[in-house]
Amino acid sequence: MRYTTVATSLLLAGLAVASDEHGHGDMAMNGQQVMRTAEGVGTVQSVADDGASVTLAHEPIAELRWPAMTMAIALADPVLAGQVKVEDRVRFVLRQVGETAYEIVSLEAVD
Repeated sequence: MRYTTVATSLLLAGLAVASDEHGHGDMAMNGQQVMRTAEGVGTVQSVADDGASVTLAHEPIAELRWPAMTMAIALADPVLAGQVKVEDRVRFVLRQVGETAYEIVSLEAVD
């Protein structure tokens, strides 16, 4: 009986350790936070004069559970701002840069 209880306890402990549902789902094995990426489509509403950000009216982004909205989003590289103009329909890739912050790492006009 005691053997069965010990074996069951060890089995359950092993399952708990193996589970990825123990609060560290966004942590890499080395303790670093994994930065998420997500893709979106939208229309450029404005481009910051310094190239630091664009304002987009974007469609819902399911990966982030974001509804369609208009928002200013930082650009990882100001060069990206020169690739689009107001009213361009664009496809973009966001990269997580903080707990809740994202920046655009790829931005291109689409037909």
